[in-house]
Amino acid sequence: MARLSELREGHARKVEVDDLEVALWRVGGRVYAIGNVCAHQHFSLLHQGILEGLTVGCPMHGWRYSLETGLALEGSGRVPVYRVMMKGDTVLVSLAAEG
Repeated sequence: MARLSELREGHARKVEVDDLEVALWRVGGRVYAIGNVCAHQHFSLLHQGILEGLTVGCPMHGWRYSLETGLALEGSGRVPVYRVMMKGDTVLVSLAAEG
């Protein structure tokens, strides 16, 4: 999957889990996992988004999503939120969506 030591604070990394794109964000010492595909125009760029607190903005058109709930702050979209587990330095993502 990914290593915690490879995730920089305030930045994301795109990973693939069983052909599903996931954006892993490290914020405040915690790792968040959301679907990488924006619900607005379906661009796979949320890992390159602009972080503000616990929200990330799609770099294409600016739709913002909560890292905790996946809900869009504008519009009526949502991205999946996944449970993150740590095993030593290894970041594991459960594919069962939380929200």
